[in-house]
Amino acid sequence: MVTVLTLLAAATAAAAALVVVLSRDVLHGALALIVVLLGLAVVYAGLGAFFFAAVQVIVYAGAIMVLFLFSVMVLEARREHAPRLASFRLQHAAAALAGLALLAGLAAGGGRALELAPQPEGAGSLPALSHLLFGEYLLPFELTGLLLLVAVVAVMTLARREDRP
Repeated sequence: MVTVLTLLAAATAAAAALVVVLSRDVLHGALALIVVLLGLAVVYAGLGAFFFAAVQVIVYAGAIMVLFLFSVMVLEARREHAPRLASFRLQHAAAALAGLALLAGLAAGGGRALELAPQPEGAGSLPALSHLLFGEYLLPFELTGLLLLVAVVAVMTLARREDRP
């Protein structure tokens, strides 16, 4: 039952990812991205990584998507007189081919992607994760926070610049 639910969530996330790529409306794409992130959380839960599923919902589907939707709303409200972009048919075709190749690779792998790899004792515990995150991977963790801060400042700078005459 868990495997069927996990596969269903993965298929839903893949379909929503196609909506993200093919949607012409930025807001619809952002809402479809929330469905992708929630589907990924269900896949994490189906694989037994409940902590990562909770973090996926709280951090990505919650905080990051609020930031993204805020950015979209701020920038789209200022673009009333912006020129329309040309059609991106070549990019859509390349994205469709890449998606089909990924789907073929997943189908060729069968259900082996859902098998849990053997893990050492205590590998999924919160103390082990925090030791890795704030020990061995502290620099990438801090750089990610810096990157998000730069993104927020850039959005506000772009919004302010467009506001001036």
